[in-house]
Amino acid sequence: MNKFYMEKGSFCTKLYIGTDANGKPKYKKLKAPTEKELEKRIREYKNAMDSGLNILKNNDTLLNWINHYLEYIENEVLCDNIKESEYKTLKARLQYFVDYSGGLLAKTKLNDILPSHIQPAVNALYKKNPSTGKNTAKKTLQRYIRALANVFEFARKERAYNFCNPCDDVKIPKNAEENSRTAINKHTIQLILTTEHRAKLPACIMLLAGLRRGEVTALTWFDIDFKNRIINVNKSYDFKQCELKETKTKAGMRKIPMNDFLYNLLLEAKKHSKGSYIVQKVYGGRMTETAWKRLFESYMEALRIADGRDEDSLCFADERFEEFTAHQLRHTYCSMLQWSGVDIKTAQELMGHSEYGVTANIYTHVDDATKNNAAILQDKFIKETLIS
Repeated sequence: MNKFYMEKGSFCTKLYIGTDANGKPKYKKLKAPTEKELEKRIREYKNAMDSGLNILKNNDTLLNWINHYLEYIENEVLCDNIKESEYKTLKARLQYFVDYSGGLLAKTKLNDILPSHIQPAVNALYKKNPSTGKNTAKKTLQRYIRALANVFEFARKERAYNFCNPCDDVKIPKNAEENSRTAINKHTIQLILTTEHRAKLPACIMLLAGLRRGEVTALTWFDIDFKNRIINVNKSYDFKQCELKETKTKAGMRKIPMNDFLYNLLLEAKKHSKGSYIVQKVYGGRMTETAWKRLFESYMEALRIADGRDEDSLCFADERFEEFTAHQLRHTYCSMLQWSGVDIKTAQELMGHSEYGVTANIYTHVDDATKNNAAILQDKFIKETLIS
């Protein structure tokens, strides 16, 4: 029978919960406004102890559990079970919830957090992405929520959490857009292949060989095998760490065959190159994040001028110039492989995708361009359709 005592108008008691490392008894102080409610809290606490719940960790804050979880993931990185880049991405996503509302959510005890506490954080993230300052796409929101949900699941495995995961009931805002990267249209491809600009070479490498921006940045003339018409992709540039590293995945180490158009473009560019890097800044040296941004801003303007039509011109959507990102060029390369009748397994290897599903997701997206261009070989597609 527990003894009750009064303290500042509340009924209190001390419940024995075990001993510490030195063998000294440990007690948990419980309090409630009424004697009946205190008895109920005692029963709940004892039931939690009987079920194997780690009472000593049960009252830790979300911030503490995020740190515990990241420490666990960091050890997984050391064991090569998780890539360091994945750890950094996860840490950045969880940091958002740590910083949200001045750390108010992070300071809340894990057991006290409800879906209604997390929902405002997700709504705010939708309205303004911390990286872009724009609305956050649906898929990205789902990844942030999943990162936080994993913290609760980790606490459950550590027997310190015994409730439903509150993240399961957090809703994505209805207006959140699908983060779909569609292939650029035929008219825009034609402008890329025919408009002279300093960005034409890197754009064509992404479009006709499917390289990522970091892979293009790290690409040197030593990686081009002109004799066998092969591009050897064996490294990438990490803009955040400002260093060369291995490709995004092991599957990223690949050999890309060049079609006639890209082969001739690279051959001509080599004649005028003054450095080892294929794509360089204006005055030489490896491309930076800022250099890429300025290059593409200038390129979009040049393509817009080459198009010669304003936004109000009457024409079909696939006949209108549309701005694009570097990754959209890579996405379009995959779509062009589909248009050319290349099987999905070969496309996966050429794209450097470690997972079959990533390639399959692009291949199963059937749009008007796919319907109109299926079964056309890539070289024929470029020569006869785009530049003739």
